[in-house]
Amino acid sequence: MQLRPAEAWQAMLNWDDLRFFLALHRNSNLARAASELKVNATTVGRRLSALEEQVGARLFDRTPDGYIPTSAGVELVQHAERMEAEAFGAERRLTGADTRLKGSVRVSVTEMLATRFIASHLRTFHTKHPGITLELSCTQRSVNLTRREADVALRLSRPKEDNVITKRIAQIDLSLYAAGVYSLDCGIPEDAEKSLKGHRVLMFADSRAFNVENQWLEERLDGATIAFRSDSVSSIYAAASCGLGIALLPRSVAERDSTLVRIRTETSPTPREVWQTIHADMRNNARVRAVTEFLAGVVAARVPNGTAS
Repeated sequence: MQLRPAEAWQAMLNWDDLRFFLALHRNSNLARAASELKVNATTVGRRLSALEEQVGARLFDRTPDGYIPTSAGVELVQHAERMEAEAFGAERRLTGADTRLKGSVRVSVTEMLATRFIASHLRTFHTKHPGITLELSCTQRSVNLTRREADVALRLSRPKEDNVITKRIAQIDLSLYAAGVYSLDCGIPEDAEKSLKGHRVLMFADSRAFNVENQWLEERLDGATIAFRSDSVSSIYAAASCGLGIALLPRSVAERDSTLVRIRTETSPTPREVWQTIHADMRNNARVRAVTEFLAGVVAARVPNGTAS
């Protein structure tokens, strides 16, 4: 089956059809594409079949490794991504001009920042801005602001995305901590700077997101036992608090917990910087501006001298 002339099928297609096509292209799997689109896999499959009939060509090869675009599919990807950029660009510009303090603002944020820095201040924000619904999505994943996966992102590394406005709002320092009950049962390392030998250690599971922290711990692991791994800082904090083992924790959180004891070392992992990011097209949106001012304020309020140390 040959793809119809480009001018013919491009005129026929609409953005809603191409959303399904791009989701499948990016996920290579019906179930994952359906999850992204918030529909069921059957719907994605049906929309794909209809689109293939419309353009007159098979767009994907079904393989054991997933859905792989055919030459026709590759050609359509280029057109679809242009339409996507235009659609999201128009949406961002229209939304960015909204001066109303009313509506939803989606914030992508790490779990620890959401639970330990932001959540306790939400009532104050709602009292000041009752018309704004704040949606917190807790993830380590970097979201795409161009595709409007979020309106605001708080991240622990500086974004590299184009056409965004970033602001460094805090610095998070980490140190070793253990619960008092752990120190009573197992003692404290004599020289934690060199070795955690003979002790239980709590590690980060996501090596990409926590590469710096894991590397620092691994240099001291000889003779130690890894008792727990998690990609959730909140889970590691809870495990350390109950006495499971020694963990790297944000000082701004751990120093407020009287059950935890800091284990002094000469060095610490490189501090994490908290970056607040919005797309440039959203800079004049009133509710986004209200949210970014709120987030920057509450994070700074949790730490001395404006840094989350």
